[in-house]
Amino acid sequence: MEHPVTDAANHAARSAGVTTGERYSAHMISVQASVITLLLAVVGVSACTTTQAPAPQPPAPPSVVHPSPPAASEVAPDAPVLVGTVVKVTDGDTIKVQLASGPITVRFGYIDAPEHDQPWGEQATSALARRLTGQRVELEVETQDRYERLVAVVYLGGENMNAWMVKQGHAWAYREYLKEPGYCIWESDARQSRLGLWGASLNSVHAPWEWRRVEQGEASGFTDYSRETAANCVASMHGTARRAQSYGQSAEPRGACRIKGNISDSGRIYHVPGSKWYDRTEIDPARGERWFCSENEALAAGWRAPRN
Repeated sequence: MEHPVTDAANHAARSAGVTTGERYSAHMISVQASVITLLLAVVGVSACTTTQAPAPQPPAPPSVVHPSPPAASEVAPDAPVLVGTVVKVTDGDTIKVQLASGPITVRFGYIDAPEHDQPWGEQATSALARRLTGQRVELEVETQDRYERLVAVVYLGGENMNAWMVKQGHAWAYREYLKEPGYCIWESDARQSRLGLWGASLNSVHAPWEWRRVEQGEASGFTDYSRETAANCVASMHGTARRAQSYGQSAEPRGACRIKGNISDSGRIYHVPGSKWYDRTEIDPARGERWFCSENEALAAGWRAPRN
């Protein structure tokens, strides 16, 4: 029995005068078209039913925004090396800090505060003690000095306390060990504002590193910093030699003070006018050499007479 659709097609073909072979060809074309349509439908359904949705991906980790490097040395570092509590302020640039591993002594880097027996020494110590005693601090360690102290920049709540001491006039920029010119600028600002130690007559203000040398008998005079500028300070960074004269001393004698206090490999030796080496000896105040008004004065200052 033929399919009703096929009977209808044959009847229409006979009516149109189409031969049996032609009817068969038309029928096959129709069947092929139906098959193709069916295959396309099946493929489409298969594609829809077999295509798997993408496997769920694990959530992306939260993006980490790294802070920019500190714009200036007075800003706390991103990753401080050590964290501890200040248990004692020894002086204006030295503290004791209790770490989780035990206590350590910390020397403030880049600055030098007046000594205890130096003008403003006690005030500098008291100012630092008021800020740091009992406080939790962050230490950006630079090195260890010959006294086995950690040399560091100390931060309190993100504030650079080394810089604060200089800004407030409690400490000098330590030229020999400076890496940051900002300390020179802060010292100059404090000096011009007459803050802290700079409130005294500038002719009586002496650098702590020179004060120690004089106290230890390694020098006899002080450099004149009364006209110091930030530019001169920067030029002196890292121990750069400076051509400044010692305060109160000159290369020429003052009035009757004509005894020459010379410093050589043989030690501190004074030469009185008319002695063997007097005329050959020149006084260089930058080296700590000086003039004396009497032999007793020279002896009291640590000089001796030549042996021959």
